[in-house]
Amino acid sequence: MGILVICILTFVLICIAMEVFDEHKEKIFAKLQICKKNSDSLSRKTKSMSKELKKKIVFIGVGFIIIVIIGISAYIGISNYIKEKQRLEKYNNDITNCYETIKNDYNWSNFKSIVSNHEEESDFEHKAYEKLYQAIDERIDNIKNGNEDNKLITMLESIKKDKTFNSVSKAILEKIESKYLIANSYTNINTANKQIAEQKFKEAYELLETVITSNKEKNQDIVEIATNKQNEIKEKALEQVITQAQEKVNSQDYSSVQTMLSKYKDLGNQTILDMYNNATNEVNRIEAEKKAQEELERRKQQEEERKRQQEELNAKKDKIIVDTNGKRIYKVCMYSNTFSISGNFTGQGHFSVELLDSNQDLYKLMVNEIGDYVVNKSVSVTKGAYYYLQIECTRGSWNLNWTGTYGD
Repeated sequence: MGILVICILTFVLICIAMEVFDEHKEKIFAKLQICKKNSDSLSRKTKSMSKELKKKIVFIGVGFIIIVIIGISAYIGISNYIKEKQRLEKYNNDITNCYETIKNDYNWSNFKSIVSNHEEESDFEHKAYEKLYQAIDERIDNIKNGNEDNKLITMLESIKKDKTFNSVSKAILEKIESKYLIANSYTNINTANKQIAEQKFKEAYELLETVITSNKEKNQDIVEIATNKQNEIKEKALEQVITQAQEKVNSQDYSSVQTMLSKYKDLGNQTILDMYNNATNEVNRIEAEKKAQEELERRKQQEEERKRQQEELNAKKDKIIVDTNGKRIYKVCMYSNTFSISGNFTGQGHFSVELLDSNQDLYKLMVNEIGDYVVNKSVSVTKGAYYYLQIECTRGSWNLNWTGTYGD
């Protein structure tokens, strides 16, 4: 477009230059002929003509430059105007789209995409979120009028969970959370109204209680609406609570009775308070019996474990398995890695002490003497393993002690 404008302007300037030359060509030629007849005169006239021609060329050149500058400036101005107009049109259209994509489509992703396309325009995001809040408020007004809008609740939940929010967006997120609370609270009030119509007074009363609790010190108007609704259905709700609690009492489900009535015991209904106290006493009694039974079971298990350990210990104690004709064999279990034996033999006969392995094969010959002998020997063994201690003597007596086994 710019090149076309410059070409047109150049063509016009050339045409003007040619027209000027055409108007003065006879004078130029006449002057040239005179110059041939009289060189001195030609020289003077040529100089005069050159001055005039130079003036005209300068005039034409300056005019050309001015026209080009004017043309370029006009082109730039027109282009900027068109661009700014297009930008404003897109700006306004996108602001409108920010409103409509929330109001009609509940499309949070599309809203973010529109905002991201205007990152260089610092005020766009602020105006876009104003439109977001406007659309949400209008949807909330629709909920206030008793209509359902689950799509709005779902969208606000998704915005709350959006991980792209940062510390800069904290104020935005707080506003969204506030609007979600309002929208969800009015939705719950509408649900409670439906439950009341279906005579589900207990369920409605409890749902309204959650609304009151979540909006305390935040949305007093919502608290007042929910409280008034509660007061309207309080007596009928308590009647249903008593009926349901009695059914659980009849089935001896005292824990459920206690849990159910804990939310109503402070509302001034004596029947509910008595039922709660009775249920609490029963729960405490059952819990005490359960603990006593558990303690009994624990002690029983401890006693059984003690007996088992004692039996294991008894099984490991030294046992005589052979005792005849001067020969005695003990089955022993080692609780240490060292087995030591000490004592003496008195007599003139043969005296021997052998340590056998679990297969009763010789593991270590500890004593093999004739006549009086003092014993003091140690040997390395495997802890926890079973061995056999074989003692033999003829014509004499022995007195021995040993360590490293579980003893007798």
